Amino acid sequence: MPLSQTTYEIIRSVIDVCGLFLDTILILFLADNYFPLRNPNLKKKPWLFYLISFVFLCAFIYFVGFSKPFSLFVFSIFAAIFCYLFCLYRGSLIMKLSVCCVYCSLYFAMDGIYLSFYRYLTLSLDEIPHILSLFVFFIQRVFCKVLMYFIIRFILKNAVDIDHSIPRVYSTCLVIFCIFDALLMVLNIAYFSPMESQIKASPFISLFMAGAFGIILCFFYLFTSMIRNYKENIGYRLQVKELELHRQYLEQTRDLLTASRQFRHDMKSHLFCMEGLIEQGKYEELKSYLKQFSNSDFLTFPFQAICADESLNTLLNQKLKAASNLDIPMTIDVQISNHLAVSKLDLCTVLSNLCDNAIEASASVSDPKIIVSLKEIKGYLSLTVKNHTEEDILEKNPSLLTTKKDQSAHGLGMTIIRNIAAKYHGSVNLSSDMHSFTCFVLLENIPKSGKTKPAVLS
Repeated sequence: MPLSQTTYEIIRSVIDVCGLFLDTILILFLADNYFPLRNPNLKKKPWLFYLISFVFLCAFIYFVGFSKPFSLFVFSIFAAIFCYLFCLYRGSLIMKLSVCCVYCSLYFAMDGIYLSFYRYLTLSLDEIPHILSLFVFFIQRVFCKVLMYFIIRFILKNAVDIDHSIPRVYSTCLVIFCIFDALLMVLNIAYFSPMESQIKASPFISLFMAGAFGIILCFFYLFTSMIRNYKENIGYRLQVKELELHRQYLEQTRDLLTASRQFRHDMKSHLFCMEGLIEQGKYEELKSYLKQFSNSDFLTFPFQAICADESLNTLLNQKLKAASNLDIPMTIDVQISNHLAVSKLDLCTVLSNLCDNAIEASASVSDPKIIVSLKEIKGYLSLTVKNHTEEDILEKNPSLLTTKKDQSAHGLGMTIIRNIAAKYHGSVNLSSDMHSFTCFVLLENIPKSGKTKPAVLS
């Protein structure tokens, strides 16, 4: 039994509204699983947050693109996703643009594939039955959203963001990707738009659109996989550095204990010898013996009480010893409390890398000097490491690329420092002139109860 025009319009409107709701749900699902919220407190009442977001997105898409030309509808989807991500979620701008482009590409692919093929099948019909028209519209507005859900889950397997630890070439590639994707969508609007009646009724157009956007989806997935692998490599090498730092702590503590035991073992013998020299009146020999005694390993072990924290104290004493062995004067000023929100391991990793870089750079300088300053300033840890130079380092090597032969094992120091600074919502500033090089690191030092710190390596 054929449907009346009124019944057809009602059913079509219901399907269209269901499609609008599914569009909004997919946007919420993609945003919430790909990027972290700017303010985690918004999710104290998740049902209220999602309800307000759902109403806002539905209203935006409805008034901007609902029941309007296809190109305007896709633009409304793009604008809704981007504005929603930009206002409420953390993450790099280029990655948000990339996610929006991929999502909107799916719209073109779905509509282009089914509509061209649909016209090809109905080419011989003078009038398309309402039942067939509603069935095709249901596939477009409802069934295709189910397919998009599984595609989004596929994308989320490698959800990753661009941060300071990622080389600039990755961001450049994503910019090119967004431009290419946008041009392809414009081409589809101008030539392959499903709203154009002149579109050729051919399944080859469906195949073309499926292939083009399939390639884009695969490229985006493979590219995010590369970024994830790079971050995992950075994380692994950071763990290696942390283990090396622990090993150095253990070695220095072991040396201190060995020297202490040896000193206590020999103390009675030393006192007995000195007492004998005093009784015999051999004061010159006693003076010489005391001089040798004062140069013993235990008494000359360079261990100073720089700060109250044992981990930092051990690390800084180790760097003092390394600088002293190379005749490099090193001044250290630490003014911090015993209760830090910053992880001691992260802080020691930053300090170790900066001090190692300064010592290595000072080894070939005629008038070397290193100044280290660590202070608490208004909820932040301020770390400054300055060393003398004989040239403008940043002018000669602005990217601070390693000059060592084994580049796979070196050159990650600044990357790791930037990574840790980003973890604590801080910053890294470098400055140099012909006489000095300075690295200034700022780390947020707010207790965990006051603010949640997101993980860096995903």
